[in-house]
Amino acid sequence: MSGCDRGRHHEPLVPDPVRAERGRHQQPVARIDGVRLLRIRQAGPRERHQGPVEGGRGGRTPREDREGLSAKSRLEAAIGGATDQGAKECAGSFWKYEDEHFLATSNGVEAHDHRASLYLSIRALVSLESSGHGIACATKLSQFNPEKAGRKAGRIAALARSPKPGKAGRYTVVFDPLIFGSLMDQTGGRLGAWTVMAGLSPFGKKIGKRVASPQLTLYDDGSAESITRKRFDAEGVPTRRNVLVNKGVLKTYLHNTSTAKKFRTKTTGNAGLISPDPHAIFVKPGDRSRDEIFSEVKDGLWLTNTWYTRYQSYVTGDLSTIPRDGIFHIRKGEVVEAWKDIRLTDNLIHLLKNIVALGDEPEQMMWWGEVSIPNFVPYALIKDVGITTSAE
Repeated sequence: MSGCDRGRHHEPLVPDPVRAERGRHQQPVARIDGVRLLRIRQAGPRERHQGPVEGGRGGRTPREDREGLSAKSRLEAAIGGATDQGAKECAGSFWKYEDEHFLATSNGVEAHDHRASLYLSIRALVSLESSGHGIACATKLSQFNPEKAGRKAGRIAALARSPKPGKAGRYTVVFDPLIFGSLMDQTGGRLGAWTVMAGLSPFGKKIGKRVASPQLTLYDDGSAESITRKRFDAEGVPTRRNVLVNKGVLKTYLHNTSTAKKFRTKTTGNAGLISPDPHAIFVKPGDRSRDEIFSEVKDGLWLTNTWYTRYQSYVTGDLSTIPRDGIFHIRKGEVVEAWKDIRLTDNLIHLLKNIVALGDEPEQMMWWGEVSIPNFVPYALIKDVGITTSAE
């Protein structure tokens, strides 16, 4: 099999970091020298995809916005949103991605795909210990909201002023979409059949068994609209929706044609360069608003982001991760103080089984640190989460 990829054709719209400082009456200013105004071009006609799976689906590339994109105005919107909430400094990056992918295999499969997307990551700071992170990503300009991302980052940073050392214990925790996206990214990544076969997953021999709360239904869908949408996998198989976990019960692993043969099943259209991997993870939304989720916490935590997720045992799923940016102690649904210097130390399946409630508004999350593919996730409430401190 051979393939040719004319992407990831990506261009940084601004240098990273972008910084802005604002006095009481000063307007946000960004270093945007040399930033070009870009127009996202509409993709040309596409040939129908002829994949090895009968009925291989082609179709047209989603229509892209033709409105001119002012990088300066988009950046100023994000920075202004952050500083309006109290941030003193901002850093981040803003990218326009355009991918064109051609595939030709020894079995005679030829396929072509094209996509374009926008991505902004903004970090707002009040001090070195008080920060917040916001993400905006979309495939259409009309859905791209950098100001909202900036406001969120600035609000979290402002709330995180003067953090105190956290206390070890087991807590009911509100997971912000960014950190819940990290948890779902870990889950999807451990459901690849090769990962299971290699002994690097806690989901081995668990098909048909309960691995999560009945609240959780999880699926992978490379064909759905996301910033990394794929019409076919690395073997030319059309992508599709694959339900991985249905109401807490594990339904399938992710397969390429080779692993499918070993498991006596069919490929799920998830072939990667080496092993089968998820394309984009979707969590079925729950029925709680954000405020309702917070109101259920009598004495717990709100975690907004994390990094350095590491496993003590891949087979059992024992892991630890370091919360970053806003870490908040909440009582009766309200933030009472900001924390620092804690570590989440628990087990992946234990966390999944203790999901109490899910929010009703999923957001597309992706960032280089912990969420490697798009995850469409809401707020989540998880009970009995293990928290340790840096001294332990």
